[in-house]
Amino acid sequence: MLPEVLIWVYIAALALAAGGAALMTWRAGGDGARVDLLVVGVLTVLGTLGVILRERGLGQHLGISLATVVLAAALPLAGTVGAVVVGFVSYACDVRQPRLRPRAFNAAMAAFVGAVGAMTYAQLGGLRLDVAAPVGTRLLIEVGLPMIGAYIAMTLVNVLAFGVMSALVRGTRVITVSLQVLRSLGMGYAGHIAIAFGFAVLWGPAELGPLSAVLVLGPLVAAHWSIGREAMARREHEQTVATFVEALEQAEPASVGHSARVAELAELLAQHLGVSGRALQDLRYAALVHDIGLVAVRGELPTEPQADEVGYLSAVSAHPEAGVAILDGLDFLAGARPAIAHHHERWDGRGYPAGLAGEEIPLAARVIAVADAYDALVGGRDEVPLGPDAALAVLQERAGGHLDPQVVQALVDVRGRLGGAPDPSAITGLPEAVPAGSHGPTLGSARRLDHDHPRVSDAFAEWQPDTVMRQS
Repeated sequence: MLPEVLIWVYIAALALAAGGAALMTWRAGGDGARVDLLVVGVLTVLGTLGVILRERGLGQHLGISLATVVLAAALPLAGTVGAVVVGFVSYACDVRQPRLRPRAFNAAMAAFVGAVGAMTYAQLGGLRLDVAAPVGTRLLIEVGLPMIGAYIAMTLVNVLAFGVMSALVRGTRVITVSLQVLRSLGMGYAGHIAIAFGFAVLWGPAELGPLSAVLVLGPLVAAHWSIGREAMARREHEQTVATFVEALEQAEPASVGHSARVAELAELLAQHLGVSGRALQDLRYAALVHDIGLVAVRGELPTEPQADEVGYLSAVSAHPEAGVAILDGLDFLAGARPAIAHHHERWDGRGYPAGLAGEEIPLAARVIAVADAYDALVGGRDEVPLGPDAALAVLQERAGGHLDPQVVQALVDVRGRLGGAPDPSAITGLPEAVPAGSHGPTLGSARRLDHDHPRVSDAFAEWQPDTVMRQS
């Protein structure tokens, strides 16, 4: 994450760019500079209401707002100066956003997006509808098509500005996040331009003026209801997953925070590997609840794992399939279940529960396996924790055997965005792995056994019946 001052510099740059565009347009004169206070006032009120009513929780934490309809309608009705004012004031008055930085960013971005849209509309030959009233084909050519072109430009600038902000705050990739947000917008977002066009036509050519706001209220409410249903379902899904994570952490207090850390790292790795959209969401859900099966097998685990290694390995190897059984019937997790079932498979085929090898293992499961092993090494739940560099060294040695080499390389590539170890000064060396060619389970003598530690994976690989039969 960059220093806070640089984030504020970016926000100021957006605001200054929008203000500069409005100032240049005003000095140049013409239709784009003329401000009709009634038009701008009504649009600003509607835009503010749209911001306040918007539903959050969609896509990459992007609040899809009905204010976009109003901002698009401002292009032919209010000109560049008016669009900048409508965009900025609508989001600056967001009473649902108590934090200054997000509110300032949203206001600056909306003003900049409005400026880009209005200037694009003018460049494409779009008419101001409060001074002209084209009809028929002319209405489509001189208003509709320029609005579509300007709306496309606004959308692209919007997602790109969001991508830059995400990169500054979270260290993500600008293009990756921008594309993910763009994919998440959906047809409902594209339909906003049709509503905005109807709004503008009713205001201008139909000469209804402010009364047009009443007539478009129905479509606006319908669009809000549709978006709201999707957002509500998303929130319910998140709450369900959070409940499962809470249940796991209550049953296993030592695992507190593990699921969240693995999910964050797995999502980062998946994005680096090009995973996006629904597949990325499924992977995130899977990473959050990948160990929920431990709740079901907890009673089967021996109290002294090191004294009963076979009993421990036999019981713990059942937890992926137990987790899938627990989640059976939750349709929104259907895409996550393969990753949950196979996150302890090994690249060399000696993992569990199915003994899958290489690319037979779902990519999401391979990603979670790397994130799981990394967190076990730096978390130090069963021994002295390793620092990020030492943990990476361990995982690189395991690439091509235990872990997918491509995913391990992705971990190396995103090294700069990884957190540190709990106590780097305590590192005394790498943990001992199972020696090549050794036979029988070797769990070591750790303070507390962590089933995610690479040592346990090696122990299972040496113990599993197929391996024993092959060696005999």
